[in-house]
Amino acid sequence: MKRIISVLLVLIMLFSLCSCSANVSNTQLTMGILNQVTNLDPLNISGDGERIIATNCFEGLLRFDEKGKIDLGGATAYSISNDGLTYVFKLNPLAKWYVPGAVKATLETVGIEKFDNKITSEDYIYGITRFIQSSNKALSSVKGASTYDPDDKESTLGLKAIDEYTLEITLERVDPDFLYKLAANPVYPCDKTLAEALDSIFNSTPATTVCNGPYYIKEVSESEAVLERNPDYNGKLQIANGSVLLYTTGKRQTLAARFEDGQYDIYFTPSTHRLKEKSTSYTSTSSIWGFAFNCKSKVGAVAGLRDIILSTVYYDKIELPAFATGKADRIIPGIYNVGDTSYASFNPQKLAYERNITLAKENLDKLLDKMEREAFTIKLAIPKDMEKTMEPVIIHWETLFEEKILIDLRVYETTDAATIASEGNYDLAILPITPYKRTALGVVEAFSGAPCYYADQKINALKSQTKASAEENAANYLKAEKLVVENGVFVPLFYASNDLYLGKGVSGVYIADGGRLIYLHSGAKVTEG
Repeated sequence: MKRIISVLLVLIMLFSLCSCSANVSNTQLTMGILNQVTNLDPLNISGDGERIIATNCFEGLLRFDEKGKIDLGGATAYSISNDGLTYVFKLNPLAKWYVPGAVKATLETVGIEKFDNKITSEDYIYGITRFIQSSNKALSSVKGASTYDPDDKESTLGLKAIDEYTLEITLERVDPDFLYKLAANPVYPCDKTLAEALDSIFNSTPATTVCNGPYYIKEVSESEAVLERNPDYNGKLQIANGSVLLYTTGKRQTLAARFEDGQYDIYFTPSTHRLKEKSTSYTSTSSIWGFAFNCKSKVGAVAGLRDIILSTVYYDKIELPAFATGKADRIIPGIYNVGDTSYASFNPQKLAYERNITLAKENLDKLLDKMEREAFTIKLAIPKDMEKTMEPVIIHWETLFEEKILIDLRVYETTDAATIASEGNYDLAILPITPYKRTALGVVEAFSGAPCYYADQKINALKSQTKASAEENAANYLKAEKLVVENGVFVPLFYASNDLYLGKGVSGVYIADGGRLIYLHSGAKVTEG
């Protein structure tokens, strides 16, 4: 019996700000990018401009919402079998390919007089098949994917069109990250008739490309790309702009200068700098910053001390630095469901905040007596941007524990976080963990290296049970989360990333999955009212 997982589409940000208003019907959003757009096929994208085109001009089964959670795209619902091996997706019956005049002219030259622009299960099957044939191994868990040979008639994939708008995907093994992979990779539908007719020129120019996303590709040149609102888009996403212009410069300095001069509404920079007046910045939630103990240091390895320190921090009073994108009160953001079990997230901040301060002092005395020590000196490394923020925290520790806990403070530049983590010259630090993917498994695996040297083999045992059912896998990752929290290795504070999109007077633009997916379709320029 299959369990239906209801996934409601979270409405994207509405664009009314305090004293602001947005003209969403004729708004033109301009963006400065570094690299020239040379490829339009989402299967082979590289560079910011091509990623923007893929994310906004094509729509797969799933996508990310503005909070980084997996959301519905071309699928309107999905279900997962009890054994975690069969996924059934219900498709949007109103979805269509947009075929502009230039494409129609191209179709006539290759003998296609009538093009069926409906998007059906077969389009997704062909698109997923193309993806599996590429060098990307993200969908290797699909049945037959590892040995698939298109020239072998006996070679098949676990892809089945139950009807025009119902797609079934069968896996060879339980893959708890499968939904994430569908959302994070360019797994888009593709029309087989058009692709085979155009062959090598398919998706090479706007005249050989059909789109199913909120925008379509109108023009591409060496200096710019123009995206226009897709009049045939029947998805649930709000489309705020009439057009999006991507301008190529090739130089970061030029991008910044033109942005400051008002030529661009948004531009990309690898800096953590934030503009302060009438500006907003958008970033991925791929990095989670927090208190991290170095469990390979003599002091950091003392589990009892870790618990005492973290239990005496008033997390709700910690001010976030300028480069933070939001408070991270949980180690693992809830991203998707496996069976009926959601990946829940423990809240170590709340757990620590509710502990007894008096008990912490008593435990410190017992710990010092047991270890025959008079005090602990803790090497604390913090980013420069948090120096003032941490002053009251350090004062609180020194007042609470008198001279039994001494803080040896080291302040470092934010850009040096990776160096600080790898050197390991700290007992406690405010550092980021960056999972290779934002799922329970990805976050747990981040604890196997710097900055959180987690030695407990229970985590490895739990995450290595690849033959377990979907429900067992979900339960194992929950147990692993709990082990991380209970051992006081890492407590999250905020989300951040080194890659930012900066915009003046822009609302609703966001990026996801480590900055690879850039959503502009909900972005709108706003003007003071």
